[in-house]
Amino acid sequence: MDYKKELNNLRTAQKNAAVADLQTTRDASLSNLQAEEAKIKPEYAAQRSTANANNRVAARNFQEYLANTGRANSGIGAQYEMSRQNSLQNGLNAINAAEAQSVADIARRRSDVQNAYNTGLASANAQVEANYIQNLLNQAQQQWEREFAQKQFNESVRQYNLNRQDALKKGFSVGGGSSRSGRTSSKKTSKTAQVTNAAVNAVNNFLGNSKTQKTTQNTKQNTANDYAVKQVRSPSGFSSKEAQNYYSKNLMGLKTKSQLDNAIAAGLRSGAIDKNDANNIYKMYGIN
Repeated sequence: MDYKKELNNLRTAQKNAAVADLQTTRDASLSNLQAEEAKIKPEYAAQRSTANANNRVAARNFQEYLANTGRANSGIGAQYEMSRQNSLQNGLNAINAAEAQSVADIARRRSDVQNAYNTGLASANAQVEANYIQNLLNQAQQQWEREFAQKQFNESVRQYNLNRQDALKKGFSVGGGSSRSGRTSSKKTSKTAQVTNAAVNAVNNFLGNSKTQKTTQNTKQNTANDYAVKQVRSPSGFSSKEAQNYYSKNLMGLKTKSQLDNAIAAGLRSGAIDKNDANNIYKMYGIN
């Protein structure tokens, strides 16, 4: 599996989801503002119409009052008319100012909505990119650990086979000749045995048999190395190459029996291993 491609697809999906959420929020806010803006002109037009109507009613009432009191041609009417016109204009100016303020408020809020969208989009993209880089680093580290564990596994098998073959060759070469040569061969055999034992002990210590190795990496490697030794000593092996590959990819370095049970169950379901393979794997882990 190309984890870089998978992570890139995940990054794209996360960005698209963030954009969709932000656009939904922005569009809803803009729609509300548009509906609110549509009410402004009719509302203030009605207020101006009411002000003009009230002014005309007031003028007619005052003219009737002057007529009834016999002062229709007096200067009072002219003064009142000027006052009425000023009052009307002031009222209309106030209405116009309020309308302009409402329109400006809508424009400001619309700008705030767009700015919030832009800021949210930048923040979401930055977070997605940060997650993408962190995921890349994590996957690279895990891949390195897997490759390192595989190299150690291969090296442990190679060293064990070399030491075993060397011990067998030196063992078969001992025997025959004079007493002196016998003593010499005996010494060589003793040295060979010491070298072989030391090599085996070194391999065993490398494979994780030492109880003093407590780190997590050594714990994972112990499982893989124990399997390597048992595979060399057990000629039966797995039932198929597929079973061998499944073990290498899914059953190396497991730390708990629960993990082992789950991995074996998955292998049985997929057909990668059979029941005999499962039993052998349990035995390799020391579980009967």
